[in-house]
Amino acid sequence: MTVPGALGEVSWFGLGPGEAYLDSSAAARIGRYASTVDEMQTRYVFPQENGNRRQVRWARLTGTDGGGLVITGMPCFDLTARRWSNAALDAATHVDQLEPDGKVHLNLDIGQHGIGSASTGPELPDRYQLPPVPATFTIGLAAH
Repeated sequence: MTVPGALGEVSWFGLGPGEAYLDSSAAARIGRYASTVDEMQTRYVFPQENGNRRQVRWARLTGTDGGGLVITGMPCFDLTARRWSNAALDAATHVDQLEPDGKVHLNLDIGQHGIGSASTGPELPDRYQLPPVPATFTIGLAAH
């Protein structure tokens, strides 16, 4: 989903402060964190998935006027917020090709695969893979 680009401040209760994936969560701690959409990005040499926050219970995106969006999840959700679409990320071959498009693109997921892969190294061990199985979760959205 996309929200206005002015909602550039992010706070959340979940794993943090840095990015966390199924295979890197041991480096993160549950707590309340705050950042900006821009600071949530990890500028890898080759543009790829980045900036995910795991086990988020709630998140708030706000603008300079203090208004914005509150997101809640049951049970928890993974949150990614960036200034370009997944399609733009997939098409880029260098980070300087990732141009903000005036929006904040949100991914609200029940989970994400670990970050290691056969494209950049060995295949992930089974415990870090996210198998395609039926799953249900609830996301609540409210203006504030």
